[in-house]
Amino acid sequence: MALILELIRDDHDLIRALFDELKSNPETRDVRCITLRRELSGHMYAEEATLYTHLRDAVPGEVQRSLDEHAGIRETLAKFEKISLRDDTWLPALDDLRRQIEIHFAREEGEVFARTKEHIDRGDLFALSEPFEREKVAAARTISA
Repeated sequence: MALILELIRDDHDLIRALFDELKSNPETRDVRCITLRRELSGHMYAEEATLYTHLRDAVPGEVQRSLDEHAGIRETLAKFEKISLRDDTWLPALDDLRRQIEIHFAREEGEVFARTKEHIDRGDLFALSEPFEREKVAAARTISA
């Protein structure tokens, strides 16, 4: 099993690829929107249930900022999902959602990952990987239902 940080980065890469697919391939947008919602929501929930919970006491400000960003992303995602794929505002809304997520990913992969490495030893980073994956799968089932 990989370090939780590697799993998180892999999720970020998958979500970026979904955005690329959504932008470039109109024929698969309906299915990719469902996949984006499932992957993004499951990813955020799993981070909150594992990594953020583990970091809460060590870097509460960093964790709160990440939680606030997640709340903003969820709000933007909910608004985005209400826009019809045929609406002229759909593509700009997709770009806005992606921009918000990319800002979060960049901060997370930089500041949060650095703080994580300062406060969580390598063994615990490995140990958090399995619960992260479990939480993501459980959240995806809930989201798909």
